[in-house]
Amino acid sequence: MPGPKQKLPVIDQFFLVMVRLRLELGELDLSHRFAISLASVSPIFATWINLMYFKFQQLPIWLSRKKVDKLMPPCFKLFYPSTHIVIDCTEFYINTPASLARQSASWSAYKNHNMVKFLIGIAPHGHATFVSDVLEGAVSDQSITEQSGLLSLLQRGDSVMADKGFYIQDMLVSVGVRLNIPPFKVGERQMLPEDLHKTKKIAAVCIHVERKMHRIKLFKILSGEIDATFFDLLQQTIVGCVMLTNFEPPLFA
Repeated sequence: MPGPKQKLPVIDQFFLVMVRLRLELGELDLSHRFAISLASVSPIFATWINLMYFKFQQLPIWLSRKKVDKLMPPCFKLFYPSTHIVIDCTEFYINTPASLARQSASWSAYKNHNMVKFLIGIAPHGHATFVSDVLEGAVSDQSITEQSGLLSLLQRGDSVMADKGFYIQDMLVSVGVRLNIPPFKVGERQMLPEDLHKTKKIAAVCIHVERKMHRIKLFKILSGEIDATFFDLLQQTIVGCVMLTNFEPPLFA
């Protein structure tokens, strides 16, 4: 949706948006740096982030089984060759919403703070291939996985890798998909040697996925506590940051 005409050249408008995403400079700071009025900064950002979101939504980022296999790095191919996607939930702090209902829905007892969260899926070779809608922080990992539509994209025989907090085995089994998660201790019992070995194998491949998450979190606009006035652009901003990392140099040479 086109915004009002700006005196700033188009290429500089785009650069302003990239600077804000990466460095989270304030609007007053940006208005001085780009020699535009303070009132111009917000419309420029909103126009561009909505345009980027619209364009990125048109890109077919989900990969076929054949494509995943072709791009699969040796570390996955050796131990977890059926992996189609590695999933993780990422949370962001938000300031306290004015609505009591929204306060309750976004409250995370684990973080002791109001949060929002989204599910991200990363292919074994390091590209983000799935991004869910942003939901309020009280939603469980199981619920956000079910609501996201991810299950409808997986094929029988695929496997999904996740952190040990994802209790989604039952819903994956129902569609013929296997879940690989690190084993976890039960009570005070020591982990068995085979469990320790499995944990090390999963950690060895997931370190590359963690590098991808690090790239996403380098966009400082997603750090700190997100203001309620930014909620309307949060989905677009998260998708924009995630997708921009897919244009960076590959994680695997």
